[in-house]
Amino acid sequence: MALHFIFGGSGSGKSNYIYEHILEQSRQRPEQIFFVVVPEQFTMQTQQELVSRQEHHAILNIDVVSFQRLAYRVFDELGLSNVQVLEETGKNLVLRKVAQDKQKELTILRGNMKKPGYINELKSVISELSQYRIGAEELKALAEDESLPAPFRYRMNDIRIMYQGFADYLEGSFITAEEILTVLAREAENSSLLRDSVLVLDGFTGFTPIQYTLLEQLFVCARDVYVTVTLDEREDPYRLQGMQELFYMSKKTVQTLARLASEQHMEVAEPVRLKHGEKGRFRQAKPLEWLEQNLFRTNWRRYPASSNPGDCISLRSLTDPRREL
Repeated sequence: MALHFIFGGSGSGKSNYIYEHILEQSRQRPEQIFFVVVPEQFTMQTQQELVSRQEHHAILNIDVVSFQRLAYRVFDELGLSNVQVLEETGKNLVLRKVAQDKQKELTILRGNMKKPGYINELKSVISELSQYRIGAEELKALAEDESLPAPFRYRMNDIRIMYQGFADYLEGSFITAEEILTVLAREAENSSLLRDSVLVLDGFTGFTPIQYTLLEQLFVCARDVYVTVTLDEREDPYRLQGMQELFYMSKKTVQTLARLASEQHMEVAEPVRLKHGEKGRFRQAKPLEWLEQNLFRTNWRRYPASSNPGDCISLRSLTDPRREL
């Protein structure tokens, strides 16, 4: 059992490396289950990429999923048919009912609830709070903090009322899409699909607290976990200086995952460090490769002069999007 990091700058070939590695492993160990976890919008693209690379164009023991699709795979395996997920339209309807029931308790938000799109904005706020595990108690503390401006405190109290009313309405009947991963984290140890599987996490810039909670449980179940991290080859992934760093989010992700792995007695293997080369995304676009390695860097190099117009970078300022097109 080990946690494997693949480090490299943008376009250095991290995905290419891990896909080739997993495909080779899947051929050598046909009995092994592999999960390639990517953001929801990349599932079909990644599946197509793996199928096109694999011999005979079949990936029988590799499953390309997002976190939510992985949850549904496990729910189907364990027969958890009682998990009722409230969709986006249902959230809007519930919030509108809660706003009507709590109208007398609201202050600043009361007059805005009937504005077009306002309920949808409030739904997004509650979704963010849920993903980052911020509950009604934290909002109550903000609302009661007299060092904060009064309008802000009133707004926080209104959001707390709506948040609590929303949670009370759903309790025992539905869960939201943001809570699916919480249920998966609770049931992961019972899944034979996850037990001794190989997990690949690719395409993520970071993880939410709920996702970290799930990953902590997956570290217990999985045989190996591979994580691709966008990080310049000149950076130290374990040296975090502050939020002003260009790769702060990547370093924070590495350190958090390494800490969770250590807590679960999972070995952290020697990382793979990739440089821009023949298999990188910018192999046919040297100007973009130069830009990736020098933009926002303190130790930047001047772009080499070239007589070939295709090797040049130009900046143009136009009056409107139509002229840009």
